Amino acid sequence: MPRAIVTTDGMTYRLTEYELPSLAPDEVRIRVTFAAPKHGTEKHAISGSPFDRKRWDPELRMFLPREEAPQAAPGERGIGNMVVGEVIACGSEVTRCLPGDRVFGYGPIREVHQLKQTDVWLCQSMSDADCVCVDPAHVAFVAVRDGNIRIGDTVAVYGLGAIGLMAVQIARAGGARRVYAVDPIAIRREAAMRLGADASFDPRACDAALEIKRSTGGAGVDVSIETSGSGAALHDAIRCIRQCGVIVHVPWGPHDCSDLHLDEEFHLNRPTIVGSQAWSGWGCADRSHPLWTHERAFEATIELFRAGLITGQGVVEPVVPLDRAPEALAAIFSAPETTIKVGVRL
Repeated sequence: MPRAIVTTDGMTYRLTEYELPSLAPDEVRIRVTFAAPKHGTEKHAISGSPFDRKRWDPELRMFLPREEAPQAAPGERGIGNMVVGEVIACGSEVTRCLPGDRVFGYGPIREVHQLKQTDVWLCQSMSDADCVCVDPAHVAFVAVRDGNIRIGDTVAVYGLGAIGLMAVQIARAGGARRVYAVDPIAIRREAAMRLGADASFDPRACDAALEIKRSTGGAGVDVSIETSGSGAALHDAIRCIRQCGVIVHVPWGPHDCSDLHLDEEFHLNRPTIVGSQAWSGWGCADRSHPLWTHERAFEATIELFRAGLITGQGVVEPVVPLDRAPEALAAIFSAPETTIKVGVRL
C-alpha cells in the first residue's frame, strides 16, 4: 500500500500506509514524485487561530463568541501543501490531462493522490521546485498587487520564508527599483540576495529599518511587505517606510503585539497598513475585482514561472527523501535556521 506522512501534535511526524478509494469519473490518480508543506500553515496549526476560540460569521464578517462546547483534541492528520507527479490513471470523464502527463496540485505528502481534474495543472516547463512554490508565490503575487508596487518603487520585504522570497522576486518583476530583504536566518538572507534583493539585513545584528532608511537617502521605502507574523517585524516594517507609504501585512498575527508601537513612527508618518489575503475561501474579492479574480491571479502566478520571471530554485531547501521527511519536517520548528521550505523527493 502507498505511504503518507501524518502528525497528531504538529511537532512529530511518522509514515503510515493508507488505501485508495475507487477512482471517480472526474478524478485523476497521480504517482507523486515531489511534495512540500507550507511552513506558516503548519506553525499556525500548532499555535491555534481565532477559529479555535471563536465562531466566524461570514455575513457579518466578524468573530463572535462560541456557543457550543470547545472542540475535541485534534486527531491524526496529514501534512503538506502541494504535490507534483505523473498521472497514472484517469476517470472516464477526464479531459484535462492524460496518463503520463506531469502535473501538480494541492495535497498532503503521500505517495499516490487522487484529485479532481479541475484541481490539477500541467507542469509544462516548470521544475518541481517551481510547482510546489506556486501557492506561496500566489500569496506573494497578491501582496505585491495589494501594495500597488509600480515601476521605480523601493520595497522592503520582512520575513524570507517561501512567501517572502517569492515577494522579493515578484516585486522586482513588477518594476521595483530596489528591494531590501530582512530576516534573522542567514540561509534565507543569502537566498534573497541570489534571487534579486539589493541588500539584506539581520534584525538581530543591526537596526534594519534604520539601515534601509540610510540606503534610501533617509527617505525610506515606498512599500514594505511583512510576511513573518512577528510584532517586532511589523513595527520595523512601519519604521522603514517613507511618509504616507504602504505596509502590506500578509500573515496571521502577530499573536504577541508587545513590540508593535502605534504611538511612534506610525502616528507621525501616517502610513497605510493593508491586510492581504489571497485565498478565495475567506470570501474576500481581489482589490481589483471584477477585473481580477482569485482564478486570474493564480493563473498569472503560474505564468510568471513559465516565463522564467520567478523561480522556486533556491527557495526549496532542504530536499530530502520520503524516509527522512519526518526528521526534516520536525526541524522546521526545532532548527529553523536549517530550512527555508522543505521539499520531499518520493
